[in-house]
Amino acid sequence: MSNRQQGVATVGQDSEAMRRRNESAVLRTVLAHGAVARAEIARHAGLSAPSVTKVVARLIEAGALRELAPQAPADIGRPRVPLTLEGTAAVALGVHIGLLRTTIGLVGLDGTVRAQVALPHETQPEPLVAQAAAAVEAFLAEHLGDQRLVGTGVSTGGWVDEDAGVVVEHPALGWTDVPLLAMLRDKVPGPIRLGQNTRATAQAEMWFGAGRDVHDLVLVFVGNVVGVATVVGGVIQRGPRSAAGSVDHAPVDGGTLQSRASDTAVLAEARARGLQVADFDAVVDLARAGDETADAILRTRARYVGRAVAMLADLLNPSRIVLAGGVVAIPAHVDEVRAEASARAHRLAADLGERILPTTFGEGSLVVSSAAALLEDLLADPLAFLEESR
Repeated sequence: MSNRQQGVATVGQDSEAMRRRNESAVLRTVLAHGAVARAEIARHAGLSAPSVTKVVARLIEAGALRELAPQAPADIGRPRVPLTLEGTAAVALGVHIGLLRTTIGLVGLDGTVRAQVALPHETQPEPLVAQAAAAVEAFLAEHLGDQRLVGTGVSTGGWVDEDAGVVVEHPALGWTDVPLLAMLRDKVPGPIRLGQNTRATAQAEMWFGAGRDVHDLVLVFVGNVVGVATVVGGVIQRGPRSAAGSVDHAPVDGGTLQSRASDTAVLAEARARGLQVADFDAVVDLARAGDETADAILRTRARYVGRAVAMLADLLNPSRIVLAGGVVAIPAHVDEVRAEASARAHRLAADLGERILPTTFGEGSLVVSSAAALLEDLLADPLAFLEESR
């Protein structure tokens, strides 16, 4: 029997924990500040110069960082050698399961999308998973090449319990208590992580996009599903069983935000008003082409979203409010959200419009956010994770 006391950390355990913290701190610093030299990393991460030198060497060898060309110093001294994330050699597979299609993509460690494809799918869990597995195999055969795959991040909307790996409730798909993580295991490359789409998008924005220079943020996703993710002190709020973020039932104009502002609601309204449209994208295309009815429907939706944003701004007063999903399809409609939110907010309304931004990732947002579910673990313990994925 071991004489080691339970709950008492050994020197070896303390050293291992420190190693993980230092590696994570260095990688997160590069992620937050872009191309930075070792001295800057030491300053931002609060580490000694020798520690940074050792950690950087390990991360370069593992394929997480790479050196850029030396830059001449501003004054007398040695050239500055910036470091950046290695975005090409190692990639994560992102798989987003939406209402109508599964979107698959390869995402570099720097958050850039290398390739992606969207495919229609069945809605029942078993056939959908089978289709996704087959699509992933074909996609990787075509696009992976010599790149190193570190694992798969999967995201979907609704209520997702990430710790349990279960989609507790996804009304749009008709899912209840679907053990999605277990169903995908051995069918897509591991390690596999499951994330809730809105929270995963917020995480991606904190690392790669609009949240890089702040510690608090609200992500409002309005697509076929509606949801909110809140980041406070750099931490995404999940709550018990990861149930945070449900705003789809918020009352709006005699209905709910879901029934009035979702992409499916926009499509239904367009058809009710006589537009011959096959899907939501067709409504957007008509609006871009100058169709007044389509544009009016989308602007009305933007105003509904603006009301919700005003409420969130008054309640949480975040540094950034990031919009994602179909609501950002036309830039002018983002301005409509800003105007409505500013008109309805009760506090700090004057600068609210400046704090409302569209998602950084454009058409790649679904796969970047899906990959974020995996990259979160990689950033927590970079070397161990990269070794696990070999």
